[in-house]
Amino acid sequence: MAERLDSLMFPRTGSNSTLSLSILALAMALEIAFALLAVFVLFPSGILKVFAAPTGGLITATLVANFISLAVVVGLVLCLIGGLRLSDLGLRGSDVPIAVVLTISVWIGVNAIEAAWQAVADGAVSRGGEWRGLGVTAVIGALIAQLFGNALYEEILFRGVLLRQTYWRLETTRLTNLQTLAIAIAISQSVFALIHLPILLSGGLSPIAAFSRLPAIFAAGSAFAVLYARSDNLMLCVGIHALANKPTLLVTDRFDLPDN
Repeated sequence: MAERLDSLMFPRTGSNSTLSLSILALAMALEIAFALLAVFVLFPSGILKVFAAPTGGLITATLVANFISLAVVVGLVLCLIGGLRLSDLGLRGSDVPIAVVLTISVWIGVNAIEAAWQAVADGAVSRGGEWRGLGVTAVIGALIAQLFGNALYEEILFRGVLLRQTYWRLETTRLTNLQTLAIAIAISQSVFALIHLPILLSGGLSPIAAFSRLPAIFAAGSAFAVLYARSDNLMLCVGIHALANKPTLLVTDRFDLPDN
């Protein structure tokens, strides 16, 4: 079983360019710095909402913030200074069609499960409240902010770059590919979880409550890491990650998916 799994780690990757540790450290330092700036200064000030009203909520503060992160951390540091190409980030145009099909399939499946549960439990299926309360453009805007902002940025940085860079460095050891992947996931997704701490604290949680959320975030990050390692399709991870954060269901979300 271990040998079969070993052969499935990043099976189609066409790049294994190793980034210097100094560039990787700079990228992570900028990510931490901007995360603190965003959650404690930019979001509370409302400056990032400048495009929300004119676009009916299609361009959200979350999308703007992540565009800045993509431009600075990914574009400037990792690509321009670090010399990484799109394939080095885990991005391939050929992955998009299957990722779109599978993401839409998951969305349809979740809607069907939620609707079936409501039909059995309540005898009726209720329409998702956010469509009525927020409006169509705001709901779609929240999903766009994930697909082209938060989910895309986090998948590139923590799975496409940090996970694979850690994995490739550990390949020089005598560990099996599966052991190497497990350690790479533990390291990279611990960083992923810790990065969320300022966001949790800015939301009003106490330090104890915020720290108690970190294992769940680590588990989610690890699940995306395993999905990426097995599929070698980062776009699929972006799609599933976006739905996990913003399910955008047509029916009422009785399972409270974003929090579970």
